[in-house]
Amino acid sequence: MKSLLRLRSSLSCPPLRLAVMLALAMPVLWIPAAAAQQDAAVRLREPEAAREPLNSERIEQRFGSYGIEVLESDGRLRVSHLYSESGGVRTGRTFAVVSYPEAVDPALAEQHEEITDGGSIGAVFTRSGWTVTKRHLWFGELVSTGESASLMRIAEGLPVAAHVYVLRVARDGRAYDYATIAEVHHPEYLRLEELEPIYGPAEPTGGDAALVRRMLSATRDAMR
Repeated sequence: MKSLLRLRSSLSCPPLRLAVMLALAMPVLWIPAAAAQQDAAVRLREPEAAREPLNSERIEQRFGSYGIEVLESDGRLRVSHLYSESGGVRTGRTFAVVSYPEAVDPALAEQHEEITDGGSIGAVFTRSGWTVTKRHLWFGELVSTGESASLMRIAEGLPVAAHVYVLRVARDGRAYDYATIAEVHHPEYLRLEELEPIYGPAEPTGGDAALVRRMLSATRDAMR
């Protein structure tokens, strides 16, 4: 009883009463700070979560595996097919034709060397900390022929979704147009009506029509 009376007497002192009240309030005061830290962590994760999946990632997610085979390559043009594999059998999912500029910027030299050695373009740049985006110039259909049909294990003469885009990479406030790419997709992977919902509308500029024609001509030749 005497202890209780002493406690009550002590609390009657204004400075001590204030200290006790603040101590009791501390857990409440820390909750908003913890919530703010959690919100900040979520904001830091948002850019990565919002990144558009690479074509290689999309193939692996859809079919369970992914690989790339370079069919032809020189200083200006690369032809490859991106495939999935099941039971030791490869099925081409994307037939790609890449046109490099006459001169690749020195800032991209390390990644370009890895790509010309057979690396997957988007994966190489992403792994090196670059952000990869695409400016689409054209969506349409081509006809499966020759090598492309064989790699995809489909009949010749089938309509296959295709698109042409400029691949841009950015890092540390610098951005570069790395290559122009035409992709042709297996009908079980992507169809024409699926391209725009995934990638957004094509946004060609005045000088892009001739570039699209050249890329489609090179792609048709490579598909034979």
